[in-house]
Amino acid sequence: MILYFSGTGNSRLVAERLAAFLGETLCSIDNESMGCRIGDGTLGIVCPVYAWGLPRIVEAFIKRLRADAGSRPRYVWAVFTCGDDIGYTDTCLDKALRASRLGAGLDVAFSVAMPNTYVCLPGFTVDTPEVATRKVEQTLQALPQIAGRLKAQTGQGEVVRGACAWLKTYVLRPLFNAFLVSDKPFRSSEACTGCTLCAQQCPTRDIRMDGGRPIWLHRDCTQCLRCFHQCPQRAIDWGSSTEGKLQKRRLGRS
Repeated sequence: MILYFSGTGNSRLVAERLAAFLGETLCSIDNESMGCRIGDGTLGIVCPVYAWGLPRIVEAFIKRLRADAGSRPRYVWAVFTCGDDIGYTDTCLDKALRASRLGAGLDVAFSVAMPNTYVCLPGFTVDTPEVATRKVEQTLQALPQIAGRLKAQTGQGEVVRGACAWLKTYVLRPLFNAFLVSDKPFRSSEACTGCTLCAQQCPTRDIRMDGGRPIWLHRDCTQCLRCFHQCPQRAIDWGSSTEGKLQKRRLGRS
């Protein structure tokens, strides 16, 4: 089984390709799949890196994981998608798994570069089309080799931690989560047509429509920015921080 969370499509593409290579089933991590039970086979986890750590929705999901009675996964692996580096996200996942009722830790982890999606701070924006295309192509070329290692159940992974990895994960990330992971700045403009796509697609069901416009419920936002990037009218912003910034190009779109 491969569990995956994808905010804007990067991790979904990687999970789908790995599932095809490995012959595994896919299960999306969202509110509906909370409490998923795991058997004694191979368990894969594919998710993006948010602020050099796990997305909140993934952390919450891991806490609810449990193995079927009398069984535990024989081999647990993870593939993280990131813009550049992951810090100690793999260590965070291993700790979360061992603290859960799954009865197993992380055996191996890989990281792959995919197009940037975080746009909520000054200086942060999406990749140019050329950079985004290059990242996707390089990752797709690397996945067969990664799948081969996973099929062999090797313990030799490959992650890009980046500079100041410990500082990023254990100092900057808690500050980021405390002060910047919030849905309160989200707003919609007059360009909104009330299509409801943001509410339908929100993985934490944190958006509902009111008077033909979206409102954010201030409860479970994991700041995946799916609502921002998928809005067909480019009518959603996170305060003034994202004004004028481009959306992530849909994978496969010219």
